[in-house]
Amino acid sequence: MRVESIRLRLLLVAPLRLVLGPVWLAAARAAGGPSGGTLVAFAAGAFAMAFLVPNDPRARFRRTPGEPAELPADASVAPAWLHAVHSALPSTVGVSLLAAVALAFQPTLTALLGGILVGLGLVALLRAYGMDGALYFDPRTRTVFRK
Repeated sequence: MRVESIRLRLLLVAPLRLVLGPVWLAAARAAGGPSGGTLVAFAAGAFAMAFLVPNDPRARFRRTPGEPAELPADASVAPAWLHAVHSALPSTVGVSLLAAVALAFQPTLTALLGGILVGLGLVALLRAYGMDGALYFDPRTRTVFRK
């Protein structure tokens, strides 16, 4: 069984999101998006994600998971590149694909999506700070283990 550190996943995806966000903002400006509109859209996307993700109203309807299972002795930790790939799918890659498509038609929407990536990156950093380093995740079964 191959497991991934939850903290490492967050720490690897956060910089990716924090870099991609301003790249999409710059691309939106280069594609002819108005400076004021693109900056407002970028800031709105970043603020919305930074506020909404930690305060998700759907969270109260989810079942509370039990205690994490003990990490099996035969479990191995996946390489860092696999942590990064799994944590970037589908959110980071999906938002970036949408931003790329929107760039041709609506540069301001691309800036908004770049802001969403920055907001998600900030939340990932904050979550990583408070995450227990002994928690591991099996991406195939979606089971959480404690080392």
